[in-house]
Amino acid sequence: MSATAPPEIEKALADADAEFARLDDALAQCSDGDLHRGHFDGGWTPAEVVSHIHVCVIMWLGNLRRLECDPDLRFFYREAIGHDLTGFPPPTVAEARGQLETTRRTMATAGGVLTDELAARVVEIPDLGTMTVQEWTPLIVGHAAMHVGQALTVMENRGFGPYASTSGDAS
Repeated sequence: MSATAPPEIEKALADADAEFARLDDALAQCSDGDLHRGHFDGGWTPAEVVSHIHVCVIMWLGNLRRLECDPDLRFFYREAIGHDLTGFPPPTVAEARGQLETTRRTMATAGGVLTDELAARVVEIPDLGTMTVQEWTPLIVGHAAMHVGQALTVMENRGFGPYASTSGDAS
């Protein structure tokens, strides 16, 4: 892949890199404890901001992959770019179902599109281990699928959805 980015993207990348370098220089002067101290008025800690930056960039790159594999894709939920922020209206059932549908579509169109070279690439995930993409993928996908049980357990515990109480006591 030797595609050249348009000038406005190259500029945005360079500007972001300069800002990230500025943040890295500041972080180099912090202790581990400082990293987890929030503003006196509340809000995120520097650690949370760095995590958000990381997730937003990784998600955007993942979205580019989604676009490559699904030429009909034309819509992203804000969560797909790392912006499910406090204060936004909570999703409706229709939006949650739409998010699940777009996840299923992405898994179907992009989840299995791997070159042999990419599948064989070795990747380390701290505290979890070092394996090939081919070995990691079923674990990552399985982890996501495992959360279905978590959501269903909440529904059962609270007595709604398929577990709605017929006695009217769904507190």
